[in-house]
Amino acid sequence: MTTERRKVLVVDDEESVRNLLRRILEDAGYEVVMAASGEEALRRISMMEMPLVTLDVKMPGMSGVETLSRITALQTDACVIMVTAVMETETAIEAMKLGAYDYLIKPFDRETVVKKIQQAVAKWSSQQQEKKRYVELREKFLQKTELMQQQFNELVESLAREHRLIIELAGKGREDIKQSLSNLPAELRKPIANVDEFRDALIRILRRT
Repeated sequence: MTTERRKVLVVDDEESVRNLLRRILEDAGYEVVMAASGEEALRRISMMEMPLVTLDVKMPGMSGVETLSRITALQTDACVIMVTAVMETETAIEAMKLGAYDYLIKPFDRETVVKKIQQAVAKWSSQQQEKKRYVELREKFLQKTELMQQQFNELVESLAREHRLIIELAGKGREDIKQSLSNLPAELRKPIANVDEFRDALIRILRRT
């Protein structure tokens, strides 16, 4: 995992909690960015990607739940871990329904914090792999679609040339050509001005089949 991916945003209005989480996470090898309010957290996220966030449920001003909704709107793949006191556990669980990944209950210990962050890292990494695979598949699909479109255009141009020749020969009285022409769909029994009109006629015929 790169340095950018190991970055954690710690959001809590209590300085002692922020400092505790910072020490635990820095000792575990994470880069820590801190915010004392929901508003400050949003400013941080607007300036740089924050794949992992610990977010206090109860803060003055913008609540943790409201901050969560703003964070997930700004950065849909962020893994947010709510930080809560025992009596606020229900709120933390509700926040998980709104997009939070997990929650920590105060007071917490180093082992629990590191374990939950590691799990969040694994989830975030999995999301990035899925996103990468989606982008690769989409690119392959677009390339194949473009190739098929090119091949179709070349086929249409070739058929349009043959159609013009058939019309010319029929106009010169070739009975065998006239017979072949009569077997074609109505749209192709008459002269067609250009390739675009010929393509439109083919499309109408194909839609009927």
